Amino acid sequence: FPSHDRRGLSVTTLSDVLADKRSLSKTNLEKVALKLMLSPMELEQVWLEYKQNYQKDLEVDEHSLVDEDTFRLIGDWKHLAILNLAKIPSNQAGKPSWIAKRLGINAEEASLTLERLLRLKLVKKQESKLIRTSKPIVTSNNIPSMAIRKYHAENLWLAEKTLHEEDISRRQFVSTTLAINPENLPRATELMIKTRNKIEAMLEEGPVSEVYTVSFQMFPLTKLQSTQGSKK
Repeated sequence: FPSHDRRGLSVTTLSDVLADKRSLSKTNLEKVALKLMLSPMELEQVWLEYKQNYQKDLEVDEHSLVDEDTFRLIGDWKHLAILNLAKIPSNQAGKPSWIAKRLGINAEEASLTLERLLRLKLVKKQESKLIRTSKPIVTSNNIPSMAIRKYHAENLWLAEKTLHEEDISRRQFVSTTLAINPENLPRATELMIKTRNKIEAMLEEGPVSEVYTVSFQMFPLTKLQSTQGSKK
C-alpha cells in the first residue's frame, strides 16, 4: 500500500481515525475537504459536527456568505448555466420551475441558485423574465482554486452524462493521443484559447435558444519527467 492515500493523509493516520484511536486535526480535515472539493461553509459545518460530535447549525455572517457565494458561483455549474439562460430572449428564468425543466434539476436547486445570483446582483427579474446585469464572468486571483477545480470536475461529469444520454447530433467529442514535445505546450495552450474564442463567437451568431459548454482538454498520460540537464 502507498504511504499516503489519495486524500493526502498517511495510511496510518487515516486508519487510526476510522478506528477512533485518534482525532483528526482541522489541517488534516482540510486536506480531505480539498479532495472532496467542499465549499467553505461545508467545511466549517463538517468541522463543527466532527469536533462537537453533534449536528449544529452553522452561524453565517456576511463574510462567510460572501466566501460561499464566490465559491458556489464558479464551482457549481448551475450558476453559469442560468446566467446564460438569461441571454435567451424568450427566457422565463425568473421562474425556478422553468429553470429546473430546462436544466434537468429539481426546483429547490433552481430556486437556491437563482437566489444567489440575485443576491450577487448578477441578474434581475423582469416579471417572469431574467435579465443579466453583469459582464461575462472570468476567473481571477480572488477566485479560490478549489472552486475552479470543482468547476472543471463538474464539467467532466456533465460531459460523461451527456455522452450516454444525448444523441450524437447534439453533442461532439473529439480526442487524440500523441507523443509531444512539452516545450510546445504554451503555444498549444495559446492556440486552444484563440480557437475557443472563435468557436464561441460563431456559436453565438443569430438567435440563441440553448446553453452549451465548450471544453478542450489537454493532459498527460505519462508521468512527466524533467528535461533539465538533458540539453547541452
